Amino acid sequence: MNYDQRRAELADFLRTRRVALQPEEVGLPTRTSRRTPGLRREDVADLAGISACWYTRLEQARDIRVSDHVLKSLAEALRLNAEEREHLLALASEDTRCSARVPTDGVPPALQRILDSQHPHPAFALGPRFNILAWNQARTDVYGDLNEIPTEHRHLLWLFFGGYMRELIQNWEQCARSVLAEFRAATGLYVHEPWFTSLVRDLSRNSTEFRNWWRQHEIEGRHVAARELRHPSVGRMVLEECALIVDDCSDRRIVLEIPQPGTGTERKLAELSSRSQPQTQTQTRSQAQAQTQSRSRSQSRSQAQSRPQSRSRSRGVRAVPIHTPQKPVSWEQRNHRF
Repeated sequence: MNYDQRRAELADFLRTRRVALQPEEVGLPTRTSRRTPGLRREDVADLAGISACWYTRLEQARDIRVSDHVLKSLAEALRLNAEEREHLLALASEDTRCSARVPTDGVPPALQRILDSQHPHPAFALGPRFNILAWNQARTDVYGDLNEIPTEHRHLLWLFFGGYMRELIQNWEQCARSVLAEFRAATGLYVHEPWFTSLVRDLSRNSTEFRNWWRQHEIEGRHVAARELRHPSVGRMVLEECALIVDDCSDRRIVLEIPQPGTGTERKLAELSSRSQPQTQTQTRSQAQAQTQSRSRSQSRSQAQSRPQSRSRSRGVRAVPIHTPQKPVSWEQRNHRF
């Protein structure tokens, strides 16, 4: 397996953490004249108890092996938190895990039923690549129908940095940076895979904010984030995210969006649900009618085949499908973002 990309990510992570750390934060005297911000490579090497030449080669993404003892020493020297330590270990690891083993779309029926049971609260299933695998009707009511965007863009980063949710989320920058830092923390073992490099390349070309924030190499673990929305139909809503791990060794998660108490969000979610319910019921009735007609035609054919042949045959009655008019789409629905 080619680990060049992972070594490059490791080198970039060490460099960004080094330049973000000031000498006085690690007990070193403040230097009045410095050509580079933060610590020097020699400073990190001294603090970690390794040679400056060896550490320099590490930041240059050279093909060298790093022991767990050295990694822990570097984590101490750079004052890394728990999430950053895990990210460092993942980048330096030779784990052959591959997220391609996990299906890129769809979920088992039981998992879809779990999502549907959360109505009227938005819920969706997230894969290890941060692609959205499935969602419930409440998620469509709030953010728009994901079926109307390309499958390759049904990804959490594309939704934030591709323009789909920017106008809807009022605290967009805070949420977007948090999602980006969480994605980077969760995908350290996959940075050598083609889908990872393609995703970063395409988003960097598409979004200036993504390109600038990606260079900062921020790491953040899972958290409960409050997301403030300005919905075109019901106005302001505040939702808090909570993630549940699916225990099937697939690295999938169920993300629930719970209304923040005291904001009126619960009532507004119920209102959106009541608006979408008639259309959903109409679609359900149409599907049931089609199934009934199909069963009737199958029974008629079976009875005709079981009867003995005779000279005179009665003409079969052709079933006429029932047309159910669709509910007109409002202006807000036509212009609703994802």
